[in-house]
Amino acid sequence: MELPLDEVLKNHLTLTDRTIALIEKAILSGSMKNGERIVETELARQLGISKAPVREALKKLEGDGIVERLPRKGYIVMPVTRKSVDDFFALMLLLDPPIAKMALRKKNHAICSEIERMIEDMRQSLRSESFDAYLDLNEKFHGLFYQVVENEWITKITQMLRKQARILRSLSLFTKDRFKSSIKEHEAIAKAYLRGESRGLEKAVTYHLERFRANILESKFLETVKPVPLKWTKKETTSNRR
Repeated sequence: MELPLDEVLKNHLTLTDRTIALIEKAILSGSMKNGERIVETELARQLGISKAPVREALKKLEGDGIVERLPRKGYIVMPVTRKSVDDFFALMLLLDPPIAKMALRKKNHAICSEIERMIEDMRQSLRSESFDAYLDLNEKFHGLFYQVVENEWITKITQMLRKQARILRSLSLFTKDRFKSSIKEHEAIAKAYLRGESRGLEKAVTYHLERFRANILESKFLETVKPVPLKWTKKETTSNRR
């Protein structure tokens, strides 16, 4: 497992925050695989820090549903299964369309200008094949609707969901064709919002979520990527025989 340390460690963050950013970036880039074991001592060694901030980072990521802790075996990257994908999108379909409609009631010139700018930036990122930039803009585009409604509970509830969405989005946007269809879906959402079409906005957001889900499942990612088997140490094996 190769970890992209340099960019993360340049930021002025606490050791725990740096480690969180590192692990999230490694998962998004594919350096950490679905179900892969995360060894605290190895991660601490690579970062050149003690295990304490690593352990704290993993606890926070567990709370966000990014990693999973297995009894007596430590942490693994949270496995992405068909059920977890279905459960996630069942919730998103309940939240995102009505939130978009709530945001429409707050529509003003500044918000419309920001949406138009984001869409143009997304188009430009595809033209230049800056796919990482597209993922960032994609997340900001959806996050804008959450911000516009100015609802404290929506912010809290969607904070963890947005992290999950970013990871799933990195699995969904795996071909140029999917990127092209993705921008069309976002253009449809933006068009409905700018025109003030409540029903059209709801339909566009719903369609985008349905295609998002379908592309993850159609990618065969869930079939081809399996959790890395945990390796027992000699000490653990001896202990289990007792």
